[in-house]
Amino acid sequence: MKQFLLKIAGYGLVSFLILNGIAFLCLYFLGNSNFYKPQFVKNGVFEKEFDYVVLGSSTGLTTLDTKLMDSITGKKGLNISMDDSALSSHYLMLRHFYALNRKTKCLVLAITPWDMAVTNPTLNVNDYRFLPYVNEEYVYEYYKSLEQTSFKVLTLSRYVPIIGMTYYNTELFYPSLLAALHPEKRNRFDDAGNYSYPNFGKPKKSENKIMELELKNPYYKKIKQLCIDHKIQLILYQSPIFKTSVVTVDNQYQKIINHSQLFQESIMFYDNLHVNDKGRKICSEKFADELGKECYVNIRSNANKYNGYSK
Repeated sequence: MKQFLLKIAGYGLVSFLILNGIAFLCLYFLGNSNFYKPQFVKNGVFEKEFDYVVLGSSTGLTTLDTKLMDSITGKKGLNISMDDSALSSHYLMLRHFYALNRKTKCLVLAITPWDMAVTNPTLNVNDYRFLPYVNEEYVYEYYKSLEQTSFKVLTLSRYVPIIGMTYYNTELFYPSLLAALHPEKRNRFDDAGNYSYPNFGKPKKSENKIMELELKNPYYKKIKQLCIDHKIQLILYQSPIFKTSVVTVDNQYQKIINHSQLFQESIMFYDNLHVNDKGRKICSEKFADELGKECYVNIRSNANKYNGYSK
């Protein structure tokens, strides 16, 4: 009986090591691909310095087209927004961006009023996409501080990668196989990090409403401080929301470009929160004009000093 148990334990240990080896390889292949946005920033971005980057969730990803804005302004931009994320994820993405020795003069932070109102941030839906870099201290500490369950899947994956790979098998295992065969493949964004929704969407009927933009989310302060530390000019951007006007009530904000009421025609929206390709073109053209006035002029005049903006 003892010999039988020892064999079972031996087989179990070997299986455990093999499975963790497979998980490690999967994360390695994924981490060296362009599939998700954190990997794209590491492997698919060849420039080291940018005039501006757009950072946000799906609204930043789908509202501002950096290629179109670059053609208007003559500047170099990059969209590092990631869908299904929030200010905490944006902070991690910005740290990731700088950890990879990338630089930007200006940060366009795409925000939403409900995200700004969060007082106790938690992990976001797509934070697992940073898992290939869990051995980096900034990623590990992020997981450790925000994972609130008793069994910390992402945090423990630093030591036992099979945990995260098993839990997020659909989101990590199958993309890792694709990444091994085609590392250049990207998941719904172009070679500048942009994505647009098609024009056949339709927002749901809604009454006109007003939302206040209040400064509550602690990760906004973290992002602002990171910008100060790296001498980045910070501009907040509020994208159009169907039938909604967003107003600011807090004078601690940086400069805000507010497009919440830029247009309200349903033909410009894919759904109530996201513009479609037509709406994106209008937003990008309008934003390019304002960005040229608000960002680059002040960058040149404050080359050696960070200059914040109030409302």
